[in-house]
Amino acid sequence: MSRVAVEGQRRHLRIGSVETGDKARAPEVTSRSAVRAELGGSGVNGLLVFGFALGAGGGAALGLLGLAFAVLADARSRGQVLSRLRTMGLSRRQWRGLLLVELTPLVLVSVLTGAVVGALLPLLLTPVLGLPAFTGGVAVRPRFEPGLVAGVSALALLALGFAITVEAVNNRRMRLGEALRLGEES
Repeated sequence: MSRVAVEGQRRHLRIGSVETGDKARAPEVTSRSAVRAELGGSGVNGLLVFGFALGAGGGAALGLLGLAFAVLADARSRGQVLSRLRTMGLSRRQWRGLLLVELTPLVLVSVLTGAVVGALLPLLLTPVLGLPAFTGGVAVRPRFEPGLVAGVSALALLALGFAITVEAVNNRRMRLGEALRLGEES
């Protein structure tokens, strides 16, 4: 990159479009990522990055906790249905598939809603917080990056795996597979 800058500077000096003193200055090339790293790690910006990262982690943890509560709230009736289906030959693998079909819409709606709100948060907070003061006057424009899409997909898969694990642990704890054999049906 510096070679291109040197050649451009020489060309402008030859045609006289750049005024210099005695000598041309050595070109200095700075990438956007270097400027962003410098801004992100210093002063208030570093604190904001830390706060948003902490908020995202806390939101993900609370989202998983809410999903666990949603799974456990209906666990008793789902366990009774599971017991009946097991007496008719439903395997554990089929039960997990059935649970995936039941929980996928819940998880996808919650994860996608959280991702959209998180991506639009800078735009929503710009007038309230005066974010251009933190960006050096540059307009705040939300955008979706490939990393965000991959992160949301990974979070959705993690949430589904977590929901299945919570359900499996609850079923083992309540011994729902034996409910019909013991005559405890409702």
